[in-house]
Amino acid sequence: MNEEDCFIVRIADDVKDSMNQSLPDLSPSTDTEKNTSKDNVKNKGTWLHTSTPTVVHFLALITQGLLVWGLLWLAWGDGWSWNGKWFKPAVVVVIAWSSGQLLQRLTTLPPLLAAILTGILARNLGYLDMRGYPHVDNFLRKIYPVIILGKSSLGWDLKFMKANWRQVFSLGVVPWTAEVLALATCSRYFLHYPWVWGILLGSIYASLSCAVVMPSVLKVGTSPDRTHNWPQLCSTAGGIDTALSVGIYGIVYSYIFSDVHDAYRYTKVALTLFVGVAMGIAWGSLAKLIPHSRNPYVTELRVLFVLLGGLFGNFLTLHLGWGGAGGVAVLACNATAANHWSRDGWKLNNNPASTVYRVLWAALEPAVFAYTGTYFEIQHTLTDTILKGFGILLVCLAVRLACAFLMCWDMSVKERIFICCSWTPKSIVEAVLCPLALNTLILRGGKNEQEMEYAEQLMRLVVQAILVTTPVGYLFTKHLGPVLLRDKRKEFRNESEA
Repeated sequence: MNEEDCFIVRIADDVKDSMNQSLPDLSPSTDTEKNTSKDNVKNKGTWLHTSTPTVVHFLALITQGLLVWGLLWLAWGDGWSWNGKWFKPAVVVVIAWSSGQLLQRLTTLPPLLAAILTGILARNLGYLDMRGYPHVDNFLRKIYPVIILGKSSLGWDLKFMKANWRQVFSLGVVPWTAEVLALATCSRYFLHYPWVWGILLGSIYASLSCAVVMPSVLKVGTSPDRTHNWPQLCSTAGGIDTALSVGIYGIVYSYIFSDVHDAYRYTKVALTLFVGVAMGIAWGSLAKLIPHSRNPYVTELRVLFVLLGGLFGNFLTLHLGWGGAGGVAVLACNATAANHWSRDGWKLNNNPASTVYRVLWAALEPAVFAYTGTYFEIQHTLTDTILKGFGILLVCLAVRLACAFLMCWDMSVKERIFICCSWTPKSIVEAVLCPLALNTLILRGGKNEQEMEYAEQLMRLVVQAILVTTPVGYLFTKHLGPVLLRDKRKEFRNESEA
């Protein structure tokens, strides 16, 4: 046989083998029980294989937690023993985190609901009251905003904001402003608050929590015709809303609690937001140059540059009495830095910096909500406050959602309803800021009983709003969102096929 004939034979054999491999086995099964038992063994193996990483993950966390606790006990003594002063806040955070994970796995609801309920339970069982730790709580509440605001603004697309600035600005500013005015008016006439305390409450109360609905918004993605980028619209417009809450709260808080000349107060009121934006853009632009992109440790140094800069800026502005400027600066800094880094290949909200911020927030979130919950004390006067608070919440939500509906002038009715669902939750900024006024009064001795009552009532109203709006907004966005936007996708698909 010559070389050409051998080559043809090899090709024929290859074709025969490939045909035999591609043909399914059509012979009937003669041992059904045996096949079934094999399937069961295979399924069990698959279950064990998929569950093992999760089990090992939690075992690693438990082991590391016990090691940290043991180290603290050995280093600092009885304060970290089973019934020690510092062990109680730590164990409440651990329970808050565990219950949050359980709630999310069983119901898909955000874990923050379980965390805040854990704090409320710990307070009313007499186990923990963070009023006894005002210095610690105040210190932590200077750190929380840097992580929360920095995490959210790392995903902002400045090109999108420039191209859609009318939509972003109107959705971020108008509903927020309307709700603040509505709440200040309601608190004035129903709760007898002074106007300045009503605005302080409104600046917290009106904040939108994009993080609660963002997983559902990300699943929806961009509209099929590319006219609406839902994740960017919610993130950037919600970011403007958050910046207003943090900035205006800082201004009003400083106005109430700082003893300075009136002229200086009004100067701070006028300039706080602008100073914050200028500081943030300057530091974020500097992050483009420092460290150099060819530095072997560029990843670590970039993260530390914006994180430590944000922490220092927030502590410094609060020390100088310019509350609010630091939070606004963090938003502007991280958004500016992230867009500069994207030119070096770091994707927005999908880079080492955003990963670090996500991990830090995952560690801090249970503490934020659990410690906030410990300020909520169930008393005999609570029913009256809750009833009034529920009425105020309905009025303010109606005003907010009506304005949000009107600001979506280039959308269909169903798309506007989707935005209203996304604009419902209140949680993160509310939980961070609401105890600050009460802590400040406690540190001053709590001598002004009227202001203490205002601060206590502010706490109850904000916690109530979190417990009501968070699950409602989350469930509406998750389940109604795909339904509301389904018809638009079908229309686009039909037009494409035609």
